[in-house]
Amino acid sequence: MKPVELNRIDLNLLTVLAALMRERHVSRAAERLNLGQPAVSHALARLRELTGDPLLVRQGRTMEPTERALALMQGLAPALEQIEATFRAQADFEPARAAPVFRIGLTDDLQIAMLPRLLRALSAEVPRAKLVTLTVCYRNAMSYLEQGEVSAVMSFLKDLPADAKVRKVRTVRFAMLRADAVPGKLSLDDYCRRRHVLVTYAGDLCGTVDETLGEMGRQRDVAFSVPQFGSLPAVLAGTDLLATVPEHVALALSAQGGLRHEALPFESPDYQIKLAWRAVTDKDSAETWLRKAMLRAFND
Repeated sequence: MKPVELNRIDLNLLTVLAALMRERHVSRAAERLNLGQPAVSHALARLRELTGDPLLVRQGRTMEPTERALALMQGLAPALEQIEATFRAQADFEPARAAPVFRIGLTDDLQIAMLPRLLRALSAEVPRAKLVTLTVCYRNAMSYLEQGEVSAVMSFLKDLPADAKVRKVRTVRFAMLRADAVPGKLSLDDYCRRRHVLVTYAGDLCGTVDETLGEMGRQRDVAFSVPQFGSLPAVLAGTDLLATVPEHVALALSAQGGLRHEALPFESPDYQIKLAWRAVTDKDSAETWLRKAMLRAFND
């Protein structure tokens, strides 16, 4: 296989290849690049001619990369990211005049607790900005970040990529939400006796709080599980069900009316919320403003 001469390479083709490798679909790659589908198909044809390899082969509804394509991207991806980071660092950002499109990943609870404040900050300080928010959880947040679907994520995070930038945001404890009108706070016996709704991304009936109770030799009755915190006002209304949720969710949902929150009748477990972002955006002044605004929106 002959080496490809550098003067024959159109660098625009490399961005097309990167988008195709990420999306595995011509139409979605075209959308990501703001190009027409014929332009992306033409670029792929030129890449195939240049490399002498099909690069991506259709399998069902997606296109799977060849070994040559995987090897190319292993070498090209860091270089493309460095080029992007260099241009980002040089770009001017004037909040009052800029019109960035921000893409962030937030868990359901953080959308409830901080997104309204973040939107108000955007409207006041970067009025021409647009914001795309994707719902993430600890299971997929890092893949969204690695694949460039978002530039920043805020969540309980696991398995961080080696090149991700990370900042600890807050240690979170849990509180109780209830809709009943029974006066007074619940005892531990009351808490264990009542039926509970569990919010879980895993689709099960056991969570961190149940592990804590188990260490105490106690057990609660988890009757239902739901995948999102936003459904709790409707689920709890008119019942004596309890929901144990992060403190920031309890405060936000109880402020809407219909629910009240109180401290747990035992020592709450805790977890760490972190903000992570792509290294390529670390020096980007617009993205730096966004990350600071996200931190203010959650911590203020």
